[in-house]
Amino acid sequence: MNGNDPASTGPARSGPLLRAARTERGWSQSDAARRLAGLASRDEGAAARPGSLKTQLSRWENGHATPAPEHRALLAELYGCPAAELGLEPAAAPAGDGGADLLRAALGRAAAVDDAGLALLRDQLRATAALDHRLGTAAAHATLTAQVDQLRELLTHCVDPATTTRLAGLLATAALLAGDQERDRGAPDRAWRAYTLAGDAAVPAGREDLPGIVRLRRERLLRDVDAESAPPGRVDRQEPPVPLWVELGHEAGGEHSVRDRTEAALLEALAAHGAGRTEDAAAATSRARRLALRTGSVHTLTRLDELGR
Repeated sequence: MNGNDPASTGPARSGPLLRAARTERGWSQSDAARRLAGLASRDEGAAARPGSLKTQLSRWENGHATPAPEHRALLAELYGCPAAELGLEPAAAPAGDGGADLLRAALGRAAAVDDAGLALLRDQLRATAALDHRLGTAAAHATLTAQVDQLRELLTHCVDPATTTRLAGLLATAALLAGDQERDRGAPDRAWRAYTLAGDAAVPAGREDLPGIVRLRRERLLRDVDAESAPPGRVDRQEPPVPLWVELGHEAGGEHSVRDRTEAALLEALAAHGAGRTEDAAAATSRARRLALRTGSVHTLTRLDELGR
């Protein structure tokens, strides 16, 4: 899990910064490891051992190893600051002539996107949607996040109207799926931002159907965050308005996505619990929990835990 990095982001630079970030918060290594394990468990859909992470923290802080990319992101979230401030990434390039070079490079990358490039970008997104469809958020989240960032960067620097329209269409579709994934991960704030990005990208894409879909998705998020004050048996049924895998050309064989099946099991458990059908509720809860653990749906696990209170 450890890699070699340039000296500017290596152990000698990051170690003291990581130690300082921890001690400033009054945390022991055990405290930090326990919190980091919670974040890792949320992202990976599986339990992470604090003991192992405590050993890793000690090695990182002593300059004996460098955190892997996935741990850098978790450390930045743990300490609430950019990875660069922890010495885990190069500092941003200073403004001035370097900024002009960076802009020219970004414009050049966007200008290089031709029909063949757009087809490749679409194929990438189609493959990710297929993976998400079959295996869920845990299997496809990292790939989709990178694709959303790439498409947003290209769209930001694209000056050709025709290419802009097509890039925006891909971004809108990708961001919509990203919102669903962030909801799965128990991050409604990130889901809201992803849905908003999808709605914004729908305008240059000419996708008149997407604003309504985004509105429904955000309304669902609002219901999610109000779920704690709602009666336990309340059921909010909402069929997915866009079969994303079909839109992207993925042949799903008519089967429902694993996310849809997980949501259906959750809704069945909520309805049965609300109606007092104990045996049905137990069976649906067990099915929903198995699916949620497999796909990394923190949202589903949280709702199921609320039923047991």
